[in-house]
Amino acid sequence: MTLFTTRGTQGFSNTMNLFDNILRTQRGPATDSEDTFSFLNRSAWPASEEVRNLLESFFRRYPSSESAELQRKFKAQFDSAFFELFLHELLLRLGCEVAVHPNINGTDAKPDFLARFHEGQEVIVEAVIATDRTDKERRRDARLNALYDAINSKTISPNFFICLGPISDRDAIPTPKKIRKFIKERIAGLDPDVVARALRIGCELPRWTYRDEGGFELEITATPKMPEFRGNPAIRAIGAYPGEARWGDSRAALKKSIDDKATKYGDLDRPFVIAVNVTSKWGIDRDVVVKALFGSKELGDESDGVWNATRNTRLSGVLVTMMGPWSIHCASLCLYHNSFAKRSCREIPWKISQAIAREPEMQWLEGTNPPELFQLPDGWPGERMDE
Repeated sequence: MTLFTTRGTQGFSNTMNLFDNILRTQRGPATDSEDTFSFLNRSAWPASEEVRNLLESFFRRYPSSESAELQRKFKAQFDSAFFELFLHELLLRLGCEVAVHPNINGTDAKPDFLARFHEGQEVIVEAVIATDRTDKERRRDARLNALYDAINSKTISPNFFICLGPISDRDAIPTPKKIRKFIKERIAGLDPDVVARALRIGCELPRWTYRDEGGFELEITATPKMPEFRGNPAIRAIGAYPGEARWGDSRAALKKSIDDKATKYGDLDRPFVIAVNVTSKWGIDRDVVVKALFGSKELGDESDGVWNATRNTRLSGVLVTMMGPWSIHCASLCLYHNSFAKRSCREIPWKISQAIAREPEMQWLEGTNPPELFQLPDGWPGERMDE
């Protein structure tokens, strides 16, 4: 167990870095297959430097005895490691003393944090990610990203943007080499000026459909680039990606991420809060969170919520946010209190926004916003891309 760390910087001896100490010259966007850490580590954009500097300042306040493990995790499992670092810093900013991976009576499992507030109240906090993606979908997305990177190659389309239509079967994606060859052959004979003139008099853009024996189909359209963008290797080839739609929302993913942790540590002797960062590309709103926690109808009356009078009563609350490294300044932080909790954490001075079930509707309490909490200037972190 790491002992409680202080509320200020005094007492911290962590001299490690999260990111490499290198000269950065790459100012291009991330590739489709590139993970967040790799891009953030090599990006020379000023906004990326602002993010790195902020995260390094968080890391310097992380206990030195735990820093090597978090540094390793930062490269291998960025989303979860980033959120743990963010949550540790958030607790410090709320005025807490924080113990990392504390020992808990009655179990060998160790939660992420034990936070002690000014007035002596203690709460156990566990960080979790709600991705809303299955392992099958991750593998499929990896194949799609490899395909997009192949099309975005610097040599495939110097004079045209490639616009991709709907994909017929995302589970039957062929090797990128085949589609890349198909596009290069079709574009090879096109003159961008001729196509641009034809477009101005009402002609349609060149369009083809790639098909293969596996049932995969992809509609491809070529749009001429403006003359000043032609031949520039820094300009990506893909001008529009395939759209994607689905039925439903992220409620199931949010519920599963909470249920998987709610009983992990047994019957705790202190309030227990699960903090969830929703990284789903579909997003999440307040209504979805309320339904996931309290049920589909009235507050706590439905059995399909995370908690009710007999279910997950050891869970005191759920802190929900949706943010990444570049959006710390605009993160929506809200702690939803469990009305049925054995150990309430409502009397704790959280400072952040909170939601409390008050029949017949929710009571919303406004809190300190992230720029103020993390002392971020207006406009932070700046533009992510060069002008």
